[in-house]
Amino acid sequence: MQRRQARGFTLLELLVVILLIALTAGLVGLVNPDSGPRQARQEAQRLLGLLQLLRQEAVLGYQDFGLRIEPDGYEVLRLDDRGRWVAARDFRTHRLPETLRLRLEVPEAGPALGASGNSNGLPQLLLLSSDETSAYTLWIDYRQQALLSLSSDGIQDAQLETQD
Repeated sequence: MQRRQARGFTLLELLVVILLIALTAGLVGLVNPDSGPRQARQEAQRLLGLLQLLRQEAVLGYQDFGLRIEPDGYEVLRLDDRGRWVAARDFRTHRLPETLRLRLEVPEAGPALGASGNSNGLPQLLLLSSDETSAYTLWIDYRQQALLSLSSDGIQDAQLETQD
């Protein structure tokens, strides 16, 4: 009696190979940390959440907050009882990845306000207990190209927009 030899692969063998290819592709995505657009979106979402939280904290806690924007990060300040801006203890200074930069435009102050535009340590964005905020546009740049912007007219919450 002749024995028949099987040709090709079984379904189980094919599924194992597909699984290994999928896992390898997923790991390659995790290993590549220089995904600028992804990092920019994460930073924009983080900043948007912080602005919404500070606005709520200001109204509910009768506390005035400010945000000090630098090209490489930002810091939350609060107005103390003596009328001085001090670092908010509940919020730490946040630094951006090296490939990302912030650019702030405030209508009253003109374009490109940043570290050189206001070096006296005062906040550029205000979130007041009266539910008033500064009008602004905050650009998130990746390698000197604007990818995203956060903007507010001072009345509505900040809006996140993608730049084309």
